[in-house]
Amino acid sequence: QGITDTVLADLPGYGYAAVAKMDKLRWQQVMANYLVSRENLKGIVMMCDPRHGLTELDDILLEVIRPRVEEGLKFLIILTKADKLTRAEQAKALSIARLQAGGGEVKLFSALKKQGVDEVAQLLWDWTHPAEGAAQDPVPNEPPEEEPEALDE
Repeated sequence: QGITDTVLADLPGYGYAAVAKMDKLRWQQVMANYLVSRENLKGIVMMCDPRHGLTELDDILLEVIRPRVEEGLKFLIILTKADKLTRAEQAKALSIARLQAGGGEVKLFSALKKQGVDEVAQLLWDWTHPAEGAAQDPVPNEPPEEEPEALDE
């Protein structure tokens, strides 16, 4: 339709960047300022490899955004590369991440196996189009039967 009604802003990843920790902390401060002060921000998506868990920098960033999440800002942790985990490991990763999400949502995701792709796309649509998405039932995010970015408007 050619109408831009939502903008996805990809903030720099800092977890495995080959730079000094001081540089990572500076990047994180810039991101934190953006996430705390951006008035028309609708939601935040944090991507995490569940095999490694959240980093110390992730934990700090979570504490910074927690007040906004408690005020209703949408928040999602995407557990990437879920196909590399067994069902039991997926369940454990979901459980741990839900505790860390502080009221936000957590979804398993595998680009390789297409796990969570439609679900996350629908969730992001619902965040930015609440009246249109309200009538749809949410899809639970449980591990499959077989083994196996910030939003701005």
